[in-house]
Parts: sequence; C-alpha cells; structure tokens
Amino acid sequence: MGFEDGLERAKSVLKKLISIPTVSPQGDFYDEASEVLARELESIGMKVEVIKVPSDYQSERCPLASENPRFIVYGVLGEDLQGPTLHFNGHYDVVPGGPGWTVTEPFKPVEREGKIYGRGAVDMKGGIAAVIGALSTVSSKLREAGVRVEAAFVPDEEIGGHCGTGYLVEYLERSGRVPEYVLLPEPSGLDRPWHGHRGILWVKVKVKGRTAHASTPWLGVNAFLAASRLALELHSLLASMYSQRISRYEIEPEDAKMPTAMIGGVAGVPGGGKTNQVPGEFEFTIDRRLIPEERVSEAWNEIKSAIRWASIKAGVEAEASIDIAAEPAINEPGPLLEALKEAARESDRAVGDPVVCPGGLDMWYYTTRGSKALAYGPSYHLAHAPDEHISVEELGFLVKVFSLLPFKLAEKAGRGS
Repeated sequence: MGFEDGLERAKSVLKKLISIPTVSPQGDFYDEASEVLARELESIGMKVEVIKVPSDYQSERCPLASENPRFIVYGVLGEDLQGPTLHFNGHYDVVPGGPGWTVTEPFKPVEREGKIYGRGAVDMKGGIAAVIGALSTVSSKLREAGVRVEAAFVPDEEIGGHCGTGYLVEYLERSGRVPEYVLLPEPSGLDRPWHGHRGILWVKVKVKGRTAHASTPWLGVNAFLAASRLALELHSLLASMYSQRISRYEIEPEDAKMPTAMIGGVAGVPGGGKTNQVPGEFEFTIDRRLIPEERVSEAWNEIKSAIRWASIKAGVEAEASIDIAAEPAINEPGPLLEALKEAARESDRAVGDPVVCPGGLDMWYYTTRGSKALAYGPSYHLAHAPDEHISVEELGFLVKVFSLLPFKLAEKAGRGS
C-alpha cells in the first residue's frame, strides 16, 4: 500500500483544516470546513452527503451554539457491501487559539523540524487528516475486505456534540444505519486506546441579591459575596461526597477514577456589572465529571440537592440550570480492539489494553445505541494548549494503522462480503 502518498495527503489536508478557524461555539467557518472535507472525501470515491442541522433542532437542543448553521459531512465507501461497517468519526471544531504561541499563530499552519503546528493539530484535525490519508490509500482495495467504511466529520464536540454527532446518530438511526464499529481518532496517545469516557454535566448557578449604588452598599445585597459563600460551601460538600466514590474501571490519570466538580470556570454578573453598582445577580458554573457508573439524571438531582443545602447554610437564594450534559460511555469493543492491536503491530508498535478517557467524547452517542467504539489517536498533552502540534512521524503511523484497520476488522469480525 502507498502509505507515503497517504501521509502526504494527510499533511496537505491538515494544513488546509488548521487554516480554517472553526472555533466553537461561534462556528463562523463551519460551512467552509465542511465544503473542504466533502471535496476531499469525494475525491477518493466516497458517496458524500452534507447534512445541515435543522435550525429548530439547533435552537432547541444546542443552547451554547451560535446562530450559525451546523454542517455534518458523511461519506460512504462500499454502500452495497454486506460485511461489517467501520465508521470513523472526527470533530472539526476547535477551541479558541488563545495566547502564548511562539512558533506560529494558531490558524497559520507551520511545518518545522518534523512537526506540524496549529490549533487542532492534535484535537482533532490531525486525526481527521489521518483518516482521509488512510482512505485515499486503500479506497480502491476495500471491496476485497467486504467492509463498508464510513467517515463522519462533525461540529460542536467541544460543546457537547448535540448538533454534531448527536444529530448525525439520530439521522442514521431513522434509517437503520447506526454503525456496528466506530473509531474516533481522538488524542488518546498511541500506547492505549480509550474504550469509554467520563460523562459531563455543565451547570449554571444564579445567585440572587439586590442592586444598589456602591456609595450606599447597605441598601443592597451583594450577589457576588453571596455567591462566594455558596461556592465555598458547595466545594466542601461535593468534595466530601465524591471522595468516597471510586470507579472500578481503569481510568488514566488515576485521580480521574473519582467524580469531580470544578466550580467557577465561568463567573460574573449577567449582562455585565459596573464598578459603582452593587451586583444584584451573580452567576458561576460547575463542571461536573461523571465516572462510568454514574448517570446524568442522578448527578443532576444530587447537584440540585447540594445547592439547596449549601444555600441554606450560606444564607443565600440560588437557582440552577443545565447548560450541557453527556452520559459516560463504556463498552467492550471486541473485534475492533483486536483489529486495532494487529494493525498497530504490523506498523511496528504494541498497543496495550484500553482505558477510560478522563474527559468527554462523542462516543456515548454510539455506545448507547449498541455500537462498539474506540478512540485512538495522537498524544493528548498539547490539546487546547499554545504551540499545539503533531509530529509527522505520528501522523504517518496513524495513516498506516487506519489503512490496515478495515482489513484486520474483516478478519476479526469473521464475515466476508
């Protein structure tokens, strides 16, 4: 197989994608990215559909998304084949570029000393590029394997995925096309894939006060100070509760085996405050991460109870609402894991047994519908960081592994065309 050509294709695609600032949740350039990805898939012989998420679905289900439309690129090779389906899923949205870059600007890709720099190089435009490079290498040979291969490139994973993978899986489910095997080229690191992930519950807490002029603060109730008291009570209460709850699954790093709640990632006066005004309202967020044994509904009830109790102790009035929620995922991928290990071995690398991702992924949309799924991709250490980059060697390895994967899966799944 021409893996070198596949690597060159992957490098070219990655640089194109990095140069398109598909920042979530704004989505200003999602249309441009989807057009580029659709053309790439069409050029390797895939039947391609660009799916626009309906505006009413978007407004109802995706409160953190902007009003810009959301597009999903869905391509199929071997639509008529009766063997197993291998479905690659990658998200093209990225976090903001942020400060601290020294090699290049976030959306100006640079290849230097065997590395490609730019926002999304690792999370996860590098994985998307590797998939396209791999499929361009083997597209003409896939009928021999009898495996139907799909590629889905989606937006909004960084804000929960409801208007990306969430909508796609509902769309596929309506026609009975939920894939049997799913590979997400997320940055797991090359040594061990992820066979699950922790869940996410983002909560907004609004604390009530009373507005007054800052020169007469006794006439008001300072919602910032009230929120501070509440946050401290909550932190103590939740930390005590979660420290006794440890997952039976192997999660890396080890500290992620417990549930966590990070308070105050976003905090402030709704609509903006003013220096000479006593804040009459104050909001802060809670980022709750669920271990695989937990469920969102249980975690939400628990958070609400904790806020009620902490509000009484702090002497404040508060209300809470959900911004986004995603269930944990855990599955035993069977033949897909065996196929991945063998493809990696043939590419001169040993892959260990899977672990659970400490963060959240789009995997749960598939596993809750019976798909067998793994996440496997480049090193995660530079995801969301300044000077994000992927090594060309790592990218080439992924191109080779993803090229071999459909053939290995055909063998392990035990079905022909």
